[in-house]
Amino acid sequence: MQRDSQQRTSARICMLNYYAWGVIADLDGKNIHIGGEEVQHALMSRYLARSGHQVTSLVGDFGQQPVEQVGGVTVRKTFALRAGLPGLRFFAPRLTSTWAAMKAADADVYYVSCAGASVGIAAAFCRRHARRLVFRIASDADCAPATLMLTNARDRMLYHYGLRRADAILAQTDRQAELLLKNYGLHAEVAGMFSDLPETILAPAERSTDLLWLANMRSMKRPEWFIDMVRELPELVCEMAGGAHPPERDLYLRAEQGSRALPNLRFHGQVKFGATRSLFARARIFVNTSSFEGFPNTYLQAWANGVPVVATFDPDGIIARLGLGVAVSDVAGAVAAARALLADPAQLAACSARCRAYAATRLAPETVSAPYLSALLA
Repeated sequence: MQRDSQQRTSARICMLNYYAWGVIADLDGKNIHIGGEEVQHALMSRYLARSGHQVTSLVGDFGQQPVEQVGGVTVRKTFALRAGLPGLRFFAPRLTSTWAAMKAADADVYYVSCAGASVGIAAAFCRRHARRLVFRIASDADCAPATLMLTNARDRMLYHYGLRRADAILAQTDRQAELLLKNYGLHAEVAGMFSDLPETILAPAERSTDLLWLANMRSMKRPEWFIDMVRELPELVCEMAGGAHPPERDLYLRAEQGSRALPNLRFHGQVKFGATRSLFARARIFVNTSSFEGFPNTYLQAWANGVPVVATFDPDGIIARLGLGVAVSDVAGAVAAARALLADPAQLAACSARCRAYAATRLAPETVSAPYLSALLA
């Protein structure tokens, strides 16, 4: 009973995210995928460690030491992607090293985000060792069998196995919770996202970049839509950043090539997570052209910096409902929205202030962490 009481205020927590080392170590991302989930993993693990919990982060093998201490978090590496024999590497070293790392962490509760085989592996481990599993949905696509972005039948099976055995499920939005209930009959609590909040920001009039686009270059992100936007707005200063998604390398190359023909567009390619702070700090408007997402980490970065979002994806209608930018449906709408905001400095400044105020009240770590702690410490 005494141990249970202690766990309600402090716990041993193990978090799994293969690519999180890229954000934890602030790598340039050229040889490692860095996306919103990796950012969330790093921010959340640091916050939990600062709050007095014993946190272990399980990541891939990218040449770092087997065990490292970063920001109060114990980081254990598992396997290298190319290690092992084709056809057998799923079992050794991937399954064996992940299982061994989870055992070495000796946590009270294990946390996984994003659909994949790791959800099933963690569920099997937790059932075997009588530990808790918390899973968080990372995309609307995670909420239905028909939309899962998992082409491997084994990974789909393991994901479904783990999803149905999680002790608690968290969702990013009300829509995700509704989809999960509709398609799987499972309940999820809505949990917000972690984000850094700069102490001071520049007024929109003092910034140097009119439009910023930042995302991994995947087909669902539609980077070509932003290039079409920039082509229609030659009078604006624009920046574009993001790395290639290995299966869609050609998409990245087309975006890079298309940017060369636009003198008002600076193409950065992949950048370190730390470098994204300066991109948002100097931007007046952030543009998102995705067909679907989860809850974009970039929206949080934008609002924390007082940057309105012009987007084709509006989770739970929050952009339109709270006036945190403009929700649009196509390139023409995005061009019109950007022109209107930039043509009216007073409107832009007011929208910027709303974004900053929202971030200050809704993105505070103490507020965001509440549903996570409730699930992790139950």
